[in-house]
Amino acid sequence: MTITFIAHSTPEPALYGAMAAIVAELRALPLCHFPVSHDAQRYPNARQHVTAQGHVLTSGLVWLERLTGRGAGAESGLESLIYRALKEDIVVPLREPLSAELAAKITEQGIEIESLTVVRKQDKFQLEDGATGKIRSNGWGRDGFGRWALGSVSQPVMRAGKTLRVALVGDFAEQRDSYPAMLAALGDAADALAMNIDVIYVTPALQGSQLDCTLFDTDGIILPGATLAQNDFQASQLASAAWALENQIPVLGINQGMHQMITALGQRVLGQERVVMHGPSTLGSLQTGLPLSDRAQPRLGNHPVMTRHGSLLASKMGEEFTLRYNQRRYLNPLLLSELENAGLSISGYDESGEQAQAIELDNHPFFLGVQGQPELMSRRERPNSLLMAFLQQVRQSNRDHDVSHAALTQSVRLKHPHLSMG
Repeated sequence: MTITFIAHSTPEPALYGAMAAIVAELRALPLCHFPVSHDAQRYPNARQHVTAQGHVLTSGLVWLERLTGRGAGAESGLESLIYRALKEDIVVPLREPLSAELAAKITEQGIEIESLTVVRKQDKFQLEDGATGKIRSNGWGRDGFGRWALGSVSQPVMRAGKTLRVALVGDFAEQRDSYPAMLAALGDAADALAMNIDVIYVTPALQGSQLDCTLFDTDGIILPGATLAQNDFQASQLASAAWALENQIPVLGINQGMHQMITALGQRVLGQERVVMHGPSTLGSLQTGLPLSDRAQPRLGNHPVMTRHGSLLASKMGEEFTLRYNQRRYLNPLLLSELENAGLSISGYDESGEQAQAIELDNHPFFLGVQGQPELMSRRERPNSLLMAFLQQVRQSNRDHDVSHAALTQSVRLKHPHLSMG
């Protein structure tokens, strides 16, 4: 049997395992992977990909599931890797080229080795044979949503209508190089709907009037669920949630983003001093998110969500649907009950029917948040239904705005011409 090692010397977590996943897909082979580490200060969300079975892995391993439909599985040590390779051919990604010592340990077990290295030429990635130096593949690149494609164009989509602006709270480099799932899932949904969208990044540097100017002409806002976000990022999420609330802009909150939506509503209704997201709280204040108990494990992997009959979520997702989770906090039920009169309702529960997993707001075109990570379940040929529902509402709200704006600005003949002004 043979192990094909694919080394990609890059610090970006989003690139780790990507070319190995492409080879595994082309050869219909399983992919196994060692534990790896990344610069946590530079890439705080480097290990935020969660598999259906609940394994937390480097975010770049999302590409295997997107390309093949197979999860990356748990991380493997050398012994389990050799045991697997004695039974079948496998593909293994590496952060650095295979060392002579590691190669010797493997070959002495009677296992053959194929060593390939990822080389970058301009904006394309190719595979170079470690023994001959020959290029072994055509050039692969990434599209505007960070998704991998062979050549310059892959299955172009015929799009119609105006270009809509979707604000994604976060830094471009973070979304593309550290946690690529959300950007790719947005592209999947836009392709399926044949929509033209521009993604606008709301960075922590945008505050006050700069933030207002950035959000002024956006058509929708996504609050992503990065779990290791810094305080300034959380402030951007909260300010963006408040903007969507005030201006009736469709907004989708993912995990921590949903908590920020509730915080924004709570501060508007109950006062800023009474509601905090999490962290230190003063006497009489309410936290949006509460940590899971010491005995409870994080909610990881695929779990069912039961929707409330008659809710917006039920109309989009049905009575029950599956959601991928990376949940470490739960919603404060006391705060939720205090906000019921403001139109906030629980629209999704866990399988026990007790813990809130999704919320929405009446009298708003689309103010919906979920505890899970829908972007982790998206594939190019099978976009996530929740993200598609969000973009559909973004398009509809934009059309409604155009109609109302036209009605307000069209000229009207005055009954008394002498009252007209030049």
